Amino acid sequence: MKKITVISLSLLLAACGYTPLYKSDGPSAVSGIAQLEQIEIAPMKDRLGQEMQNRLLDLLGGTAAPNYTLKIVLDAKTEGYGFRDDAAVTQEQVTVTAFVQLMDNRDESIAFTTTITDRTSYDVVLSDFATVTQRDDAKRRLVRELADQLHRRLALHFREQ
Repeated sequence: MKKITVISLSLLLAACGYTPLYKSDGPSAVSGIAQLEQIEIAPMKDRLGQEMQNRLLDLLGGTAAPNYTLKIVLDAKTEGYGFRDDAAVTQEQVTVTAFVQLMDNRDESIAFTTTITDRTSYDVVLSDFATVTQRDDAKRRLVRELADQLHRRLALHFREQ
């Protein structure tokens, strides 16, 4: 019975028109991957930006003759919440927003634009060093997640073209 259910679900999934985003065969897959490799990432000014740039370089690859330039501006905010009786903060929430523009180098037009936001929280502890370390680690994790989301959005953008 279990085998019949698995086979039935597999057939239904195949019939719905679902195709994997990174399908390795077919002309659209090759052109989509090739277009991702033609993206140059504009330099980013701070350490957080460099973390995102390095992650995107790993995800996108690169080429000697880029047709696109990816411009990203990051905005990171930290808010305290969860107060004790003595008004001390017990938790902080970090929010990182990426404002993204993909420029087409051939005609200097904007090919794609998006804004991506992600957030996480952590406990504030008595040790200032531990709190600062947690804050920095949270920002690094958020930037990696934003880079992964941006990679997927760019892949979808190129696939839809």
